[in-house]
Amino acid sequence: MQNERLLQEIGLNAYEAAAYLSLLKLGVSEASDIYRDSEVPYGKIYSVLESLAGKGFVEVQASRPKKFRAVDPEISLDAIFERKKAEYERELSVLKGSIEDAKQALKAVPNQKRKDEVFWTTAITESEIRKFAFSIYGEVKKSICVIPPVFGIQIVFYLLPEITKAIDRGVRIRLMVSPHFMAVIPILSNQAEETLEKLKKGLDIRLVRNFNSCFGIVDDSVVVLIQPHPADSERVLSVVKIRDTGLAKNLKEEFEILWNAGEKLDLEEELEKTQNPGEN
Repeated sequence: MQNERLLQEIGLNAYEAAAYLSLLKLGVSEASDIYRDSEVPYGKIYSVLESLAGKGFVEVQASRPKKFRAVDPEISLDAIFERKKAEYERELSVLKGSIEDAKQALKAVPNQKRKDEVFWTTAITESEIRKFAFSIYGEVKKSICVIPPVFGIQIVFYLLPEITKAIDRGVRIRLMVSPHFMAVIPILSNQAEETLEKLKKGLDIRLVRNFNSCFGIVDDSVVVLIQPHPADSERVLSVVKIRDTGLAKNLKEEFEILWNAGEKLDLEEELEKTQNPGEN
């Protein structure tokens, strides 16, 4: 029964699985022998064997009566994998083309924005907060200014693929962090060299002390507010994303004041210290 279940999981139906297992056991056989051993109904045994032949599991001898032989599982199973892989790749290629067409078509849809338009969404669970973070870096077009919470620095590692993509698009990323960020640099140094080179060139980082607010400004139009949990300083209670150009402008001014007072951090230099500790 387990072998039949395994064969059904890769695409055979119950009758096909039973017939193929019988052929493996019996060797070269006629349809009548296979139906008796497998308990596949006699009225279906020929169509089942033909289907197996079409899928590459059975060879057919065109004699009278016909005889059948099971293809070695190593060959038949690898073949079905390659066929499925090719089918999925074709489907993905078609899907990718359809998505690109849809992107171009939907860009042309008129978007009537009001100047005073305000829209906000909230994330509370960890998975929702991560989705927020991914969407922010995926949607940004020009710039991100962020003051992350100390305990939120680790999310940078989940975001690295999106951060590097944003850097490739020419997005300016300014990160204002507390001295606790220095503890992350040794872990960051383990990233691939290509990723590190992009971060060195694309991240502008400054250290700021004695500042408890946590927020971000995206493209001078979206504000991200991060609320620490009141009962657990190691957790984020919620994240609010607000589309409000007026609020974004006000917080950007506050960010610039702190930024100008911050201490510039040379990421390349700090990474070199971590990678070559004996030279410091």
